[in-house]
Amino acid sequence: MTMNYYVSGENVNGRPCRGVVHVVKKGDTLYKISRVYDVKVADLIWMNPGVRIYNLQVGDKICVPVSSWEMPDADDGNAETLPYIVRAGETLDAILQTFRLTYEELQKLNEDISPAYAEGTVLNIPSNRILRRRQEAQ
Repeated sequence: MTMNYYVSGENVNGRPCRGVVHVVKKGDTLYKISRVYDVKVADLIWMNPGVRIYNLQVGDKICVPVSSWEMPDADDGNAETLPYIVRAGETLDAILQTFRLTYEELQKLNEDISPAYAEGTVLNIPSNRILRRRQEAQ
């Protein structure tokens, strides 16, 4: 199953998301999303008041509760990653500093490393680094 999610500081349905933002794609249901992230459907409903649970539309954003202690350690060779969407003007150095990564760590997870990325470029970042950064920003 192709994942379509990212971590963001934005509000989802008018509330700050304290977890992962999942962007609904064709065929997604709350049940299917709950299985992917190993959370209860009731938790998805609670985190997303006002979501049309029986009529999800492609492009809808769902806030998925994820705890940092559920994420593997980034130093573990099997650490899971989350896609990070590069913002306008971000540089490689800024991304490394933001997520406290070395060049080598980022290179292991991404084939093409560039000193400057175009807005919208998707990079793989260890999931616990993204969640830690989000917690620090709150």
